[in-house]
Amino acid sequence: MDIQLILPLWNCDSEKIITDFIHAGFNAIIVSAKADLFGKEWLGRKIDEKFVSDLHDFNDSIDSCGEYGEFHTFVIDGPLFKNKLKIVNSKKILKDGYWLLDISKYAIEEKRL
Repeated sequence: MDIQLILPLWNCDSEKIITDFIHAGFNAIIVSAKADLFGKEWLGRKIDEKFVSDLHDFNDSIDSCGEYGEFHTFVIDGPLFKNKLKIVNSKKILKDGYWLLDISKYAIEEKRL
């Protein structure tokens, strides 16, 4: 796999980055979101093409990669991972102006090749 580190992402095409990330086979979920921009229903959402579309429909000024701190993600699977993570138990909490997905239990699942 050809991997290139892009750091920081500022001034990069966020649309291309998130699309490439999705098409490369990575799976990530939203684990934190600014409460003044998002409701708690966004927590736990998978980052996929529907997420990107819904994000644009919801508020087109939000960066697709969350590069201004609008949201944060957690990668649970990807082509470089030997196994994948499954969130078994979590709760949504509001703390210091952010919705947080407090993960209390997870499982490591074997990938089927």
